[in-house]
Amino acid sequence: MKKVISVVLAITMLFSLVTMSFAGYKDDAKLQFNSNGKFKILCLADVQDDYPMEPDVLQFISEALDFCAPDLVVFVGDNVVGEDIRAIDEMIAPLDERDIPFTFVFGNHDDEGGMVKEDQLAAYQKYSECLAYDADPELHGCATHNVPILSSDGSKVAFNVWCFDSGGSIHDENGKWLGYDHVHADQIEWYNTTRDALAAENGGEVVPAMAFQHIIPQEPVEMIFYEGAIALGEATINFSDGTVYTPIPDITKYDGYIFEKSCPSYGNDGQWDAMLAGGDVLGLVVGHDHVNNFVADCGGMDLIQTPGCTYNSYYNNMYQGARVIELDEADLTTYETYNLTSSELANRDGSQLGEMGGRDNYDFFYTIEKLFSTIYNFIVNFFKGL
Repeated sequence: MKKVISVVLAITMLFSLVTMSFAGYKDDAKLQFNSNGKFKILCLADVQDDYPMEPDVLQFISEALDFCAPDLVVFVGDNVVGEDIRAIDEMIAPLDERDIPFTFVFGNHDDEGGMVKEDQLAAYQKYSECLAYDADPELHGCATHNVPILSSDGSKVAFNVWCFDSGGSIHDENGKWLGYDHVHADQIEWYNTTRDALAAENGGEVVPAMAFQHIIPQEPVEMIFYEGAIALGEATINFSDGTVYTPIPDITKYDGYIFEKSCPSYGNDGQWDAMLAGGDVLGLVVGHDHVNNFVADCGGMDLIQTPGCTYNSYYNNMYQGARVIELDEADLTTYETYNLTSSELANRDGSQLGEMGGRDNYDFFYTIEKLFSTIYNFIVNFFKGL
């Protein structure tokens, strides 16, 4: 009988240890709200550069870090492209010099140049401030994980960061491109299990969270864009179930700017609904659509579109930049967010961006940005008031 009890206790203890590790138990947490109860996240989406990287993007990252002084940087996918893993070292160098913690998700382009995701993860993990890891190598993709943030007094996990690998491209049996991948059922199951473990550690209450992945899910697109009747190839937004949406958004459904049609997941395993039901996620931060920059309340959870900061791929001169998310421990039912543009940074005293990219160019787009925003917001507020 004693042997049976011993075995049961051993199994129970083992399960408890696995669960604590799975959930990001507070004793392992490396992030913490500051003494004023504040925490700041800088989101860098679609750096999408190869080795050697464009000097401008490295300068932008450096100046964004100095301006924001973030507690955490999250790279939101399509971080590096090509076949030279030294691009990762270049991109991380500004963070490494400042000892700033970071994590990341993979996008659809990160491994297209031949760099295996697992090798890339290892390259990131060489840096002591890297918080990314592969929570379960059996899951779809690579480096789906969570990062806990402690309360200012260090007594509990006060906030959580979810990071999902949303995959790459989907093709049919003949190799025809169909669309983009999605977060799969096994990743959703991992999210549910880990969320519940975090809640158990938190006295039964869910831990507020922010989620990050590269590709936008279907549900926000359904709420923002008008439904269509006929699939017209790349001219429309097409889902695997035959649903079609036009590239025309309802401007009253979001705050910000949509300059291109959204490129969401082709399939859907229910991630958005799972997070809504989980009740912990304030917003899902995505990249992928380089020139879109908006926030939309989609049924009780926000979709937070981050514009690209690339100088190597396509971008919008007015809104190229990064997104900043600010958390206040006093009220974690909400958050503050804003876009930090390259032209805004370039117009600050001491900026080297203006010298590198041509100050006149940055001055022009900074002025246009302000003028466009004023006119656009007037129009949007008019229609919202109808």
